[in-house]
Amino acid sequence: MPPHPPAGPARRPAAVGQTRGVQLAGLEGNELELRVVGYQFPDDDVDPWDSNWLLVSLRVVSQAGTWEVVDPCLTTWEAKHLVRWLVNAAARDPGASPVTFSEPNLVVSAGPKPGDPNRVLLRAAFQLELRPPWARASGGSELVVELDVGRAALARAAASLLGDLVRFPQRGDDPTL
Repeated sequence: MPPHPPAGPARRPAAVGQTRGVQLAGLEGNELELRVVGYQFPDDDVDPWDSNWLLVSLRVVSQAGTWEVVDPCLTTWEAKHLVRWLVNAAARDPGASPVTFSEPNLVVSAGPKPGDPNRVLLRAAFQLELRPPWARASGGSELVVELDVGRAALARAAASLLGDLVRFPQRGDDPTL
């Protein structure tokens, strides 16, 4: 396995005017940041798919290493679905099924933490373009990062991601309905 960068600093504050998105830090030291930074095609507001693909900035700190990537891996309606999923997980209902998206790069699931009703075990599985460069080169399947997070942190993450979507709203109707 090729060497990979060590875990980086714990937090980076958002710059003025910068979106915040999902910012989760687990008790075990793993972190997940997911922010909407723009539309993939900012000048296209006609095509229902192309006009709604979002550029997502992802930063992960894990025992396997730290990486950052920007990729058009969510649509506006999928990001809204992720907000609802986070709200449900925060409200003690992590949901029976993982949340998946059109691009099969990210799958997020959650379950209760045994013995602590205020915490959730979140599992994020990264594939294809969302995997770190050192993991892409080695081949293999998904790379999984687990986080032991508080329910209140999930609620804050949902509210923050919703704030991102105010800046980058859905353009036109959802073609999946």
